[in-house]
Amino acid sequence: ARATVATAFAAALVGWQGVAALDNGLGRLPPMGYNTWNDLGCAEMSEAGVKAAADALIKTGLRDLGYVYVNLDDCWHAPIRNLSSNQLMPDPLRFPSGLKALSSYVHDRGLRFGIYTDRGALTCAGRPGSLGHEELDAQTFADWGVDYVKEDNCFSTKGPNDQETLFAQFGKFRDSLNRTGRPIFFSVCGGGGQLPFSNLSYYATDSRGGEALANSWRVTSDCTDWHTCKFAFEVAGPLASNAVPGGLNDPDMLLGSSLACPRWLSPDRSRTQFSLWAILMAPMLLGTRISDLTPFDLETYSNSGVLAVSQDRLGKQGFCLSRADSRSVWGRPLAGGDWALLFLNDDWFFAADVVCDAACWDALAFPSGSLVFVRDLWQTGTLTQSQVTAGVGLAVLVDARGASIMLRLTPVTTSP
Repeated sequence: ARATVATAFAAALVGWQGVAALDNGLGRLPPMGYNTWNDLGCAEMSEAGVKAAADALIKTGLRDLGYVYVNLDDCWHAPIRNLSSNQLMPDPLRFPSGLKALSSYVHDRGLRFGIYTDRGALTCAGRPGSLGHEELDAQTFADWGVDYVKEDNCFSTKGPNDQETLFAQFGKFRDSLNRTGRPIFFSVCGGGGQLPFSNLSYYATDSRGGEALANSWRVTSDCTDWHTCKFAFEVAGPLASNAVPGGLNDPDMLLGSSLACPRWLSPDRSRTQFSLWAILMAPMLLGTRISDLTPFDLETYSNSGVLAVSQDRLGKQGFCLSRADSRSVWGRPLAGGDWALLFLNDDWFFAADVVCDAACWDALAFPSGSLVFVRDLWQTGTLTQSQVTAGVGLAVLVDARGASIMLRLTPVTTSP
């Protein structure tokens, strides 16, 4: 996996050409890695903490599964810019070796290095933003060997949702990154400065947004608990037609189940989020402490069957196929005619059958009456058969409170 990642990145370096829109050759598959925000936050942001996360990706085997991005979020900055060069600087107490050295540390371990900025004058945590310094900051990041930039939305000149201004300012940073000559994944985060449960789907649907603007774009405000995560995937689902290889809807980071982190989900809900993000072709950035993963979370993030869905080369996002009260079925078309299905039960109290009914089967495009191989990607033991008949209601018993079952369906004309 490490060689494959390195080869793909080298190809992007060779093939990239500066352009007015984003087309930088990156994000053809959803990026996988780690982000500091739900782990280190501001209080613990440090060079040592980032190095520990990078080392833990290797020790746990996650790097070799494709988790290669090590992304700094807010609070890496010094409180002011360099007085002589006007460049952004890392906090000298938190990052005594500097970010170019930290970038080299990350790259030397077969990983990629990401960083954070804001389109406003300040970041969400009050550090210097990039407004008016787009060219300088983009070049600084390129000189530091940055591979991924997340640009946030706080302290903007006309508020967080003035679309003329935000598309112009995010677009200016996009163009500045292009002009550096270095392929850098560009992640637009319109979630900064927003109230909880803000629907930001216009980033996907507006002609100035989507793949013309960024490699990924947030579609809601932050995902901080089950309710906000549920809102995020419900917004992302109907935007499936706006996602393409190189341009992805982003429902925010993955939350683990460890109580040691400031934001977490129950084990069942954490695993459901991971599975749904694979269905949604979303970025897979771990927002948890990698050096202290629970065995359950490591098993979740290492599931090869779900990761194969996430990284499927057909490059089509999934969506909700059917819904009945608090139960829903989500599906994603895969290369070779396969489909991934997720059966979700969000009832608070009771386990229940979640059913892919006739309308659900119609969306899957398997010929009615044909045999389909079925594989339980979490090996829960719920399924009693390895084949089902297309068009016949497929009922799966799922526990309550956000639990789910994930299946992969393969037509019988293809080897399962």
